[in-house]
Amino acid sequence: MLAKSKKRLKMGPENEVCMSSQRWAILFLIIAQLLWSGNFIVGRAVSTEIAPLTLSFWRWTLALACLFPFTVFALKKDWHLFRPVIGKMIILGLLSVASFNTLLYFGLQTTAATNAALFNSMIPVIIIALSFLFFGDRIRSIQVVGIVISFCGVLTLLVRGHPENLLNLTLNSGDLFVLGAVLSWSLYSLLLRWKPTGASPFSFILLNVLIGEAALAALYLPGWIEAAPLDMTRNNLLAVFYAGIPVSIVAFICWNEGVKHVGASLAGQFIHLLPVFAATLAILLLGETPEVYHAVGAVLIGFGVWLSVRKKRKPVVVSSQ
Repeated sequence: MLAKSKKRLKMGPENEVCMSSQRWAILFLIIAQLLWSGNFIVGRAVSTEIAPLTLSFWRWTLALACLFPFTVFALKKDWHLFRPVIGKMIILGLLSVASFNTLLYFGLQTTAATNAALFNSMIPVIIIALSFLFFGDRIRSIQVVGIVISFCGVLTLLVRGHPENLLNLTLNSGDLFVLGAVLSWSLYSLLLRWKPTGASPFSFILLNVLIGEAALAALYLPGWIEAAPLDMTRNNLLAVFYAGIPVSIVAFICWNEGVKHVGASLAGQFIHLLPVFAATLAILLLGETPEVYHAVGAVLIGFGVWLSVRKKRKPVVVSSQ
């Protein structure tokens, strides 16, 4: 007994430090999901004030201005790794920074933040399906069942709980934009295998933002899609700030710190908090009314995702949204 007590005393401080680090890591992971869920709320809240492409362009302009001074030297150091695969890096930048956020903001003009967040929770299942289609990765029968169940959840949300809407093709265009955003992010996550081994995460995120911002500037500045300058009101500036700093930078840092201390497998489970946070915030801040079909869709998607990613498959860890 005395020996056990001595061992406990000897290992106590180390265990306390480990437990403390784990608690902080869990807190960081929760904060990341909370901040990312706020992106859905902001996008919906300013949907009538800021055009989607405008919000996306200025969000990443602000993020780039803050990131560049601290990450440019990392990119210079790693440039020899990126140069041979620059074509693939361009695709990643277009799918993540340019495409995902812009399509999401277009979708939030006509669909509820709750719906958008629930669609977003489909990403792990879509990644599994795409990895099978494009790379021939093995897919287990239980994962097929999970994909089918999750797809039923998506259909429930698309038709607002009324099957006749599917027959009459009365789908919300905003839902389709959000699904496009989800597909874009799923492809990006799947193709992260293209990231050169040894490249710093900071140089990688900067390169992604530079590529995405260049594409957004090419679309926004000439006014090819929408000629909508940013109206410098207090709410609009706060929206751009929130999307540019807390969502694009702070959440990314929190996520990386959390993953570093608890590992990718455990951290990946926290992704499922995003629709919970987003739906709660949408009800509290936007006055969205929860419907029965939201609950049915959420249960089907959640159960399908759980079946698909449990046991053998590790969750895909992705950068900030």
